[in-house]
Amino acid sequence: QDAGAIVRAQRLKTVEEIAKLASEHRVDAVIVAGDVFENNTLADDTLRKTVQAMRYFKDGKWILLPGNHDPASAESAWTRLERIGIPENIVAATSEEPNFLGEKGLAVLPAPLHRKHEVRDLTESLGNRKTPDGVIRVGLAHGSVEDVLSGEWDAKNPIAPDRTSLAKLDYLALGDWHGTFRVNDRTWYAGTPEPDSFKENDTGNVLL
Repeated sequence: QDAGAIVRAQRLKTVEEIAKLASEHRVDAVIVAGDVFENNTLADDTLRKTVQAMRYFKDGKWILLPGNHDPASAESAWTRLERIGIPENIVAATSEEPNFLGEKGLAVLPAPLHRKHEVRDLTESLGNRKTPDGVIRVGLAHGSVEDVLSGEWDAKNPIAPDRTSLAKLDYLALGDWHGTFRVNDRTWYAGTPEPDSFKENDTGNVLL
């Protein structure tokens, strides 16, 4: 068996493990902050198998954000997923439309990438998203928080370090950095759920 096939099989197993953890902990949603797929040219069969691997968590939502590896471009993994068809509890967050959970007690506010690189901070718009009083506001974005990642900050897809305060968010879930990293009490990178080539980044975790 070739190395690529082994890696793809492991990734599907990882999705299954996350689904089982979500079911065990009775969470309301599994929120994936971008780079759900390694690229936009994956085979349709891989897309189908990924959705199938999510089946172990059915009692809540999967909210999947496009990242820089799988941006929501005109023709992408996301448009093909739409044609293939996905269960109602799997949400492709390809627009800025809020996702309400728990009888509107929680709002997930996505800032999806529609191309690989953006020079502007897409999370600026989160502050303009209106939600009812008392609703928990969770931002969902993919990019680099400025001046935080120990000199590793990438000017592409910038995110302001104080976005939770500026946008009145209760929490900001971030993707792009390949490791678990606390920006502040209300802003975290969950990192990659499986170890990868970034050895020093505390990979292999999910956040509860």
